[in-house]
Amino acid sequence: MSWKKNDRIPKEEIQNKVTDVTVRFAKEFGDYLAEREDNAEPLSTSQLRKFFGEVKRQQMIGYNDTEFVMLKPKLAYAVGRARQNGSKFKTYKIEDFYEVLADAIDQVQSSSDKQKAFKNFITAFEAIVAYHKAAEKK
Repeated sequence: MSWKKNDRIPKEEIQNKVTDVTVRFAKEFGDYLAEREDNAEPLSTSQLRKFFGEVKRQQMIGYNDTEFVMLKPKLAYAVGRARQNGSKFKTYKIEDFYEVLADAIDQVQSSSDKQKAFKNFITAFEAIVAYHKAAEKK
């Protein structure tokens, strides 16, 4: 099984408990993001690390509604930059990365326990980063 365009991290995984479902999702999604294709630009390590650094910074200071929701426009900016560079690719996997992470951010925002959901979001995101890095080495 591999990641498909409309796949998202299941809501219960963000809002309640991270399980092997998230690990499988992270593997499939991380592999997909790193995979080189003729018509789609893979997510670069620098694109991923920039966003990851911001998430880790927020983790260190603790959950803050305003700071956290601002991750979405920061991701949107990265998507715009990728499109603006006008490479030979027809699509950019950073767009898929945006869709999945924006959905997960919304799940945290709509959770009754935002602190817990924030921790689960970070755990899921760390897994995606790890599998992306592993797939890049192939």
